[in-house]
Amino acid sequence: MSVATCIARLKDDTRGVALVEFACVLPVLLLMYLAGYQLADALSCNRKVTITTRAVADLTTQNSTITPTQLSTILNASTQIMAPYNASNALVRVSELSTDTNGNTTVVWSNDNRGSGGRAVNSSYTLPASIKVNGSFIILSEVTYAYKPAVSFGIVGPLSLADKIYMNPRVSNSVDMSS
Repeated sequence: MSVATCIARLKDDTRGVALVEFACVLPVLLLMYLAGYQLADALSCNRKVTITTRAVADLTTQNSTITPTQLSTILNASTQIMAPYNASNALVRVSELSTDTNGNTTVVWSNDNRGSGGRAVNSSYTLPASIKVNGSFIILSEVTYAYKPAVSFGIVGPLSLADKIYMNPRVSNSVDMSS
């Protein structure tokens, strides 16, 4: 068999076309799969941040008086909502804000899950105008999470996820912090 005959036979042979096409498409398919996984994981973590924020505010507003121990229990338990994500990456903070009759809002008390004490007491805070009511109290719950993908492929990098929610106390005008 001559070289020209071999080349002519190979030119008309289509038995390996599907394998060659699959080899060309495989990297694109893998990249799409991994990107989809990382995006879905980041969205799931962001949803957990939102649920945790809501739960902390909800549990806090159900009290007329709360002790530092009770608040610490709420904050520590709330990190369980973040499962399966690493709770040590979450900063969970709850504060009570007071708006005086002149419209000035200040922090009454604050605490977080890291023991740093939260926001400074008597520091000013800017409430959105749509929820500010003079002479009232409001609970502010905040969660910040440093998201790191479980498997890093450079598609979705580290993200800072955060959420906050304002809630009115439910059983009294304010949630007093007792010693």
